[in-house]
Amino acid sequence: MVVASPPVSPLTILFFILLFLVWMIYSNRTAGATRESGIRPVAAILLTVLTVVVTRTEYLQRRMPHVSGARADHLVVIGDSISAGIDPAIAPWPTVFQTMTNIPVKNLALPGAEVNEGPYMAAKVNPEDHLIVIELGGNDLLANEPGTRFEKYLGETLQQLARPDRTLVMFELPLLPHKTNYGEIQRRLAAKYHVWLIPKRKFIGVLRGADATTDGIHLSSEGARHMSLLVKEVLAPVLKPLAQINFECDPRRAASIWPAAPGSIDLLRYDCHPHPGMDAALIVVLALR
Repeated sequence: MVVASPPVSPLTILFFILLFLVWMIYSNRTAGATRESGIRPVAAILLTVLTVVVTRTEYLQRRMPHVSGARADHLVVIGDSISAGIDPAIAPWPTVFQTMTNIPVKNLALPGAEVNEGPYMAAKVNPEDHLIVIELGGNDLLANEPGTRFEKYLGETLQQLARPDRTLVMFELPLLPHKTNYGEIQRRLAAKYHVWLIPKRKFIGVLRGADATTDGIHLSSEGARHMSLLVKEVLAPVLKPLAQINFECDPRRAASIWPAAPGSIDLLRYDCHPHPGMDAALIVVLALR
């Protein structure tokens, strides 16, 4: 079963419980002094306001983001085994996404990665990488790692990646009831580093799909396809159509953002030639395996 608790802070929960207890205690008391008789309606009003605020805040977070930014000619993925895959016979979703869209993908995800490996993966991102998808933290949740550790390394990862010319998109984590602070941390750091969040209900929607996982967590071929469709929908406004992609006259640049992979697109040949308004352009001949 996949669950996703709303990321409500412990202080908010404590305040709600205290208000409820006050309301319940004074509801069961015989009408007394004027001062006491006014406590119950005040507690009821505060309970109502708090419930409405929390509900509205969570509702707004459930909407799909309208990602904006400069269009990118390729995608970089930082993640764990959800993105890296664990079965060689099943293509991970970044590979499926590349095949589906013809958009080059650099998949830096590592099987079993926790968020403390985020800075290591972020260090492999190049200056020409302008669109990054981050899918990290699930293993930290399962390992019951403290929120302070999660916040430290996620913050370091986002700080390394954040640049004015970059678009960062991160999956919200499906939250266990005792780990709602992870959600708070994600949202707070996302606001700080201008990261677009894919709502956790969308992530859960993929995991809950028919035949979407091999073990309840890791994606099957069908799950990878649905994840690719979700990412495609989210990133559509900031992905440059294939016809508009121009590579620099540098084979290493082309190979770095269009790696050959089974079932994906292979870079077969490149040529440099003068082009109006450009010193050089790279002609890329592609073929589907």
